[in-house]
Amino acid sequence: MSTALTPGQHALLQTELQLARQRAEAALQAQREGSDRPTHAAALVGDDPRELREHEADRELDQARDAHLLAELQAIDDALARLAQPGYGRCIDCAAAIPFDRLQRQPQALRCVECQSAAEAAR
Repeated sequence: MSTALTPGQHALLQTELQLARQRAEAALQAQREGSDRPTHAAALVGDDPRELREHEADRELDQARDAHLLAELQAIDDALARLAQPGYGRCIDCAAAIPFDRLQRQPQALRCVECQSAAEAAR
């Protein structure tokens, strides 16, 4: 079953996804360029175990941010791939059309609000 997106809506969503991808890529690049910060700081502090623990925590936080950005990029790429296929904008659970305003706010959405709420409640 195809989605009732107009060509203009389709183009708008594609542009939004591409811009979101560019923002996520830029954030990931900035994150990775700053990844030497904890290593450099650790070399400066010497052998103080308290400061080394703090820098280890910074490194773990940087890794978590990196993983989050990579997951965001994957979700955007998945949405771009779905957008190119018939059926984009249909709920993966009930096959109802996801309202355009929801897709506009979250073009990566896989579910309608009702099914998303149920999926989150089941967690």
